[in-house]
Amino acid sequence: MVKRLFGIAAAFVLLAAGVAAFAADSSGIETTPIPLTPKPNFSSMKFLLGTWTCVSTNTRRATSYTTTVTGSLDSTGYWLIQKDFGHKTSWSPYDVQGIDMTTYDADMHRWVDVYTDDQGSYNVSTSPGWKGNTIVWTDIVITTADNTASTSPTTTTKVSDTKTTAANTFKEKSGRVISVRTTCTKG
Repeated sequence: MVKRLFGIAAAFVLLAAGVAAFAADSSGIETTPIPLTPKPNFSSMKFLLGTWTCVSTNTRRATSYTTTVTGSLDSTGYWLIQKDFGHKTSWSPYDVQGIDMTTYDADMHRWVDVYTDDQGSYNVSTSPGWKGNTIVWTDIVITTADNTASTSPTTTTKVSDTKTTAANTFKEKSGRVISVRTTCTKG
């Protein structure tokens, strides 16, 4: 009889624990803290910090376009911020200010770059990272303003800690392909 009562009591305790656990799960309230995303390791990109002058040429324009870029890490340690200031030219009669934000997505194992400017342009690019002195960025979201229909990946080469080059193409809506070359120097 004692065994039987003990068995019934044990079953009751297990049933009560199961009901309590079910009630906690079905409420939708979770008490487990959200883990922090790991901070990116920017060691391969720290050379980009500071002030740079970038000169871009493309096959659609007769003259080059110059931007001043200032790179810094944000206070959280999650973003490399590059603020750029594009200078007026005969074919671009206004100054353009943009911000390029780069971070690492550890879950997807890729670098992510988000760009916006004060003229409504934007793009989102990803890269698996540096291979030697080269990094390749592929646009996954682009603005179709400025007659851009599609882009090729941008290959950036670190020539030294104070010089980079970049090359890509984009296709206009008409189908014409435009080549773009950029050289940036620090200092």
